[in-house]
Amino acid sequence: MEEKVCPDRTPLLKKAKWAIRKSYWFNCPLPAEYHSILINQECCSEYCMQVCLQNCSLTSDNEVLLFDKYGADKPDILIEYIRIHGAQEALLLKLIETKNIKLLICFVNYKKSRYFHDVYVLSENAQIALVNSNDPDFFWLVLSQKIWLTANAFERLLQNGNYDMFETYCKYCYEKGSEKYFYNKWLDILLEHKNEKAIELVVTRFRLDISSLVKLVEHHLEKFVEIYFRLYKINKDEQCFMVNGRNKKLIALYIKNKPFAKKAQIELVKSGCQDLLRMHYLKYGLDDEVIVFQASLNNVKTFLNVQ
Repeated sequence: MEEKVCPDRTPLLKKAKWAIRKSYWFNCPLPAEYHSILINQECCSEYCMQVCLQNCSLTSDNEVLLFDKYGADKPDILIEYIRIHGAQEALLLKLIETKNIKLLICFVNYKKSRYFHDVYVLSENAQIALVNSNDPDFFWLVLSQKIWLTANAFERLLQNGNYDMFETYCKYCYEKGSEKYFYNKWLDILLEHKNEKAIELVVTRFRLDISSLVKLVEHHLEKFVEIYFRLYKINKDEQCFMVNGRNKKLIALYIKNKPFAKKAQIELVKSGCQDLLRMHYLKYGLDDEVIVFQASLNNVKTFLNVQ
């Protein structure tokens, strides 16, 4: 028995029927006002709908409607649609909310088949939704499609404090000793959470600036600074910046693990920190030019009667 149609909708359905037939016969797009009628099959068959969807990119709301109606029972309809048209953000958020990895992979393949390789395949809002899922296994399945997080999504990952997801992301995207910098504000988040396991990951897989290393020392996390110094090479300008910062604990940790370059040794002489200079001399010696500079400096001070 046919369903009764509201008299007020009869003219609309008649127009929709002809528009759908036109789309079906002539392979042309269907006007947006008829999208929901098409999806609900109010005046067409499922086969007719699928043919029309090949020619028709749906509005954002109707993409979600298509998923709600067919995503669970007839996913092939969604797969074919995404393969041709992709997916707008609302549908992506729905796929992440329902953890539909099959359709997400279909979207990723769509993007990669049409654009140059881009590690930021998902929109930032979709990435943040993925991070907020707090599901390490689902997170890994998505990352395995060679997807990276934007800076804002990565910051949200840190704020959420899910160590398993953070570990997954670091191990997947960053090899040990990578040259990617870990920003100061990101380190502040980890220090606030007092997450030492995450900090250990950071010092082995990210570059840190000197101010970040000072923060680690101030929080009594010297063991991680030593790990960092053993793994990374600190250039001579950074060494000079470190010496001029006058953080004795940090300088001593560096000397414990590596010698300073000549330029940094001279800055160490200028700093007047005899205990650190002695420590460097006993462990590594001093460059000949540094020794000459030190002697000349002492002579000048003696001549001027300046200490």
